Amino acid sequence: MQLFSTKRDLDIKPLYTYLCPVIIFVCFFSIIFNAILMGISRQSKVVNKSPILLLSLNLAVTDLIASLLNGLSILFNSYLPEVYDIKMGLCSMLMFEVVRCAALVASALHLLALAFVHYRGIVNPLHYR
Repeated sequence: MQLFSTKRDLDIKPLYTYLCPVIIFVCFFSIIFNAILMGISRQSKVVNKSPILLLSLNLAVTDLIASLLNGLSILFNSYLPEVYDIKMGLCSMLMFEVVRCAALVASALHLLALAFVHYRGIVNPLHYR
């Protein structure tokens, strides 16, 4: 027994209408939060910044970029085509997705580097730097 034979049998337009703006708002909030975090850290008078602090600031920058690209991706690839039937060019959408995926990989690699620095600090506490 098949419940839905085609995409149009299941009307997903209300889901896109209500959920996409919420997700875009969360991405916008993440952008604002990371920008505030970077602004506060620039005003810090700490001369000798630890590797964890530097990696955390770099992670904030990559998260800001990833949130911006995810929000734009949801707007142009999901919300506008499904709700308003505004379609973008396929080539530009694919290039945008490549940049978005690169930003997500950069965020994941920053988290991996943070984990490695923490591991080295635990294993060799006297030779931390």
